[in-house]
Amino acid sequence: MPKKISAMDIYKLLPKANCKKCGYPSCMAFAAKLLEKEATLDQCPILDTPKFKKNKEKILELISPPVKEVWFGNDERKAVMGGDEVMYRYQLSFFNPTPIGIDISDELSEEEIKNRAKEIENFVFERTGEKLKLDFIVIRNASGNAEKFKKAIEIVEKETKMPICIASLNPEVIKEALKVVKSKPMVYAATKETLNDFIKVIKELKKEKDVVLVLSSNNVKDLKNMAAKCLANGIEDLVLEPHTYPENIAETLDLNVMIRRSAIEREDKYLGFPILNLPINAYYYALKNDCPISGFFEDKEVVAKMFEATIAATLLNRYADALIMHGMDIWELMPVLTLRQCIYTDPRKPQAVEPGLYPIGNPDENSPVILTTNFSLTFYTVTGDFEKDNVTCWLLVMDTGGKAVDVSVAGGQYCGENAKKLIEETGIAEKVNHRIIILPALAASTRGDIEDKTGWTCVIGTRDSSQVGEFLRKNWDRILKEWKEKNKIN
Repeated sequence: MPKKISAMDIYKLLPKANCKKCGYPSCMAFAAKLLEKEATLDQCPILDTPKFKKNKEKILELISPPVKEVWFGNDERKAVMGGDEVMYRYQLSFFNPTPIGIDISDELSEEEIKNRAKEIENFVFERTGEKLKLDFIVIRNASGNAEKFKKAIEIVEKETKMPICIASLNPEVIKEALKVVKSKPMVYAATKETLNDFIKVIKELKKEKDVVLVLSSNNVKDLKNMAAKCLANGIEDLVLEPHTYPENIAETLDLNVMIRRSAIEREDKYLGFPILNLPINAYYYALKNDCPISGFFEDKEVVAKMFEATIAATLLNRYADALIMHGMDIWELMPVLTLRQCIYTDPRKPQAVEPGLYPIGNPDENSPVILTTNFSLTFYTVTGDFEKDNVTCWLLVMDTGGKAVDVSVAGGQYCGENAKKLIEETGIAEKVNHRIIILPALAASTRGDIEDKTGWTCVIGTRDSSQVGEFLRKNWDRILKEWKEKNKIN
């Protein structure tokens, strides 16, 4: 197993000047941030002096992950792959979310290439406050024609700021393509048979162009030997593609696990590179053959995209550092991007929003007050449902440590004491002419405690935030009227 690195190991190699030029109060604090990947060595100017040059190299060696971090793209946008340090997410957060690229064939018309490129760049949907997007464009030399390939590359780079992957198995075509590429591209792909030619092409252009080279083989030993040859020739930004078999995805998963375990547990530097998988293979396979879900749908295109999404999700769960797909439908990409978001959140830190008071719509003194938690998924689901259903209210967001309603009720965070503190800090009492809080049905058991601690009347609402709009339309005027009559308030 790799040696466990501590902040003290890094600190011993730092200048210990505590000059604060790195932006942190001490060298020890800087060491801790380096360990957590929240700072970079470039932030310390003293490390660039001749006296500390060797120390900087040693620190870089210490903090470099077993799986090399590799990027391609341009100054405005980069696709970053790898950087993995552990086999399992519970050991440490996974840091670089898997970049997902969509292909464009050079056989399309110029207008079709332009439109598809813009569609890829503009694809976005929001979940829990984060905008989920696609990461790169794959320009595929389906025509076999170098001039068509070059033209497609020029169109994509002119119309978008997306990182690009240029895909051809022909080293001569790649050589021509690299002459027109402006950014740092990922080159797909060198095989065992063509590796020497690819190395020659890249070495000829290396002074002018930096590239990421994909090595493709279904044999791990061959991938290792190919990587060793590349490193010996000064080509260090590598990606391993162990073949994606949609008809037998278990074989691909085995190869992924074998590569990742060799890199992390056996510290094999020749396999310590990001893994690229191709769910796009599943798309084209399903168009031509029956696949496990073919019997449920008549539309071959729908089947192909569903199968592609299934394979993509499967590979995301087993060490895919980059994926290439074809389908662009929201129903296909949403589950894949959502899964990626979940995998690459830090398991040590609950997803939470800032507690406080959030006006929904344009609430006034007669509007309802609703109490929820600061778990981000709960918050964004609730606010999304409220906005969609035109709910107007004051939303009180309680600090439950980023826990959902039912979990925070069980854990004691959704309670009267925290509700009282929230009411006082937000000044909600000054914004409404009533003292009524609506609780989610899952928090019904806390009603007595909250009423005792706050003096407010609690009303039990619905189990689901999508039902709140209808609940308020049917009940809020009556609830408010009865409360005012009971408390003799006009």
